[in-house]
Amino acid sequence: MPGTSAASLALAARLRDRDDASLARLIRDRGVSPAGLRDVFDLAEALLDGGTVASSLAALSRRALAAIATAGQHPDGLPLSELAAALDREPTALLHDLVPAERAALVALGDAADGRTAPTVAADPTVLVWPSVAAELASWPARGLPSSEALRDEPAPPALEPVDDSDRRFLDRGAAEKAYTTVTRVTELLIALQESPARLLAKGGLSLPEAKRLASAAEAELDEIPVLLDLAVLAGLVDDSAGHTRPLPAVDEWRGRPVADRWAALADAWASALPEELRELLADRVDARWGEGIADFVDWLYPAGGDALLRRLHRRGAQGDRLGIATDGRPSSIGAALVTAGAAAAADVLAPLVPPAVDRVYLQHDLTIVSPGPLEGAVDERLRRVAAMESAGLAGRYRITQESVTRAIALGETADTLVRFLQEISLTGVPQPVEYLVRETARRYGAVRVGPLDHDESSAIGARTAVRSDDGVMLEAVLVDAATASLGLRRTGAHRLVSRVEPAIVLWTLIDARYPAAPEDGALPPERPRSTAARPPAPPVEDAVLAAVARLRHAAASTTNESGAAWVSRQWELAVRGKLGVRATIAMPDGTERVFELEPTGIAGSRVRGRDLQADVERTLPISSITALEPLE
Repeated sequence: MPGTSAASLALAARLRDRDDASLARLIRDRGVSPAGLRDVFDLAEALLDGGTVASSLAALSRRALAAIATAGQHPDGLPLSELAAALDREPTALLHDLVPAERAALVALGDAADGRTAPTVAADPTVLVWPSVAAELASWPARGLPSSEALRDEPAPPALEPVDDSDRRFLDRGAAEKAYTTVTRVTELLIALQESPARLLAKGGLSLPEAKRLASAAEAELDEIPVLLDLAVLAGLVDDSAGHTRPLPAVDEWRGRPVADRWAALADAWASALPEELRELLADRVDARWGEGIADFVDWLYPAGGDALLRRLHRRGAQGDRLGIATDGRPSSIGAALVTAGAAAAADVLAPLVPPAVDRVYLQHDLTIVSPGPLEGAVDERLRRVAAMESAGLAGRYRITQESVTRAIALGETADTLVRFLQEISLTGVPQPVEYLVRETARRYGAVRVGPLDHDESSAIGARTAVRSDDGVMLEAVLVDAATASLGLRRTGAHRLVSRVEPAIVLWTLIDARYPAAPEDGALPPERPRSTAARPPAPPVEDAVLAAVARLRHAAASTTNESGAAWVSRQWELAVRGKLGVRATIAMPDGTERVFELEPTGIAGSRVRGRDLQADVERTLPISSITALEPLE
């Protein structure tokens, strides 16, 4: 294929056939700035820019790079079968390696232009490498990176160093302890996010206050939170798009599973995030040390990976260590089972090594509750409604407080149901101080009542919620309490305060501040909002990538095929800029068609100008008469 302008035209035609999701994914994955994208021609030129090409090649494996470098030596492309023969590889495996490169718009595979239709071996698609991609790979040797020959022929580093297996049981006990701790911390992290999703900084990552909040909830070190959060994202438990980290619906089902099954979901996601070649190496080397040898192999596998690859490798290593898959570079039995037989088999190995779930606890006179092991999911979930979690370790520790009992009653419990539940799960009965706190809190419940204002009054006084109490002293305390300041309460009567905040948030803020607040006359739903913070929600942030895709689609809306005026105009502009010869098919007034080989020289209004390369004259043609336009070979 000729120069970059011709490639831009050809790539633009392929991009126009992709759906919106494919275009958005392409822009994000290739790191293209969406700000300056007006149409698919702009996107094509951005994708073929040397800088974006270099960073994208860094994410490809050695086998894919070898194939691209070899095909790139053939400007007109190379059929898949011939490329496979040149590389001494099976066409099916070769195509598997090239599909990600095609989706990333680094190569073209036959006519599979829409980013959705998968090319097949039977079709023997031509593998066409865009010129800027081939040029980037050709420049590698001068920068100390492998040549096309080295990519094909340089062998992998030596096999990993074998290790002594004599202390495997000791290693497995430590690995199981790490696995249990990580599952517990991820669980607490998810519960904290269910209570209040964490906002992300514009540059990515959590703010320090959010990280500290989550670290406190998970009882983890501050630097562990990004590692654990990334693991939850990999497992499909958290969505970190749109400026927030939000738990997904799968969290509730995941929390109800046994520890080993929860671990399996995390471990399976971790393994799936590894390159296929690395998983194969680990499976073949379960009796070897996975330390520096792994780093050497990954460096060989991704020769242009650089610092970004090292950071990802370090994070995966940290996650593997916390999951008990490997300790100090040595694979545990559960790690060996994971990479050889899968997550379910590894969970079977782990299950006997972690404490079994229990359904009974110790209630103590100081209002604390101690679990002698990990609580069954249903018991833990209900107990968290009654008591505040103090420690989520192997021996979980909870505390019953006035606030926690008020919260439980607000969610539908009564003094009798609470006492009955505590009797059912307690190995020590219900101590008198515990029962007194429950019944006294239930008796006082509703001393402060929260309800919505009717529409007319709400409009008249600029408020949405009323807070009422017959106890004037308590109402005054609510008014001046710093814990309720965010509600913006103001007095409108001896026994009433009002707020502009919605009723559910007012109710739960008062409960959190330890007031015996209740819905008034059942007017409020008992569900607790995910976040009781009374701050106004952040304004919606426009997704710049989706906005860019909308612009691309709008620019193409004026045409449904290549004869559209807008499409032809942009092709002509690009050809003028790149001094690129084109073959134009022109519809003549008599209904026939003529083909001209032209060197475009300008465009004005609804006409284009170009020098006829055969007749050596300049022609001016109406854009509306051009039915097809393609670069000259």
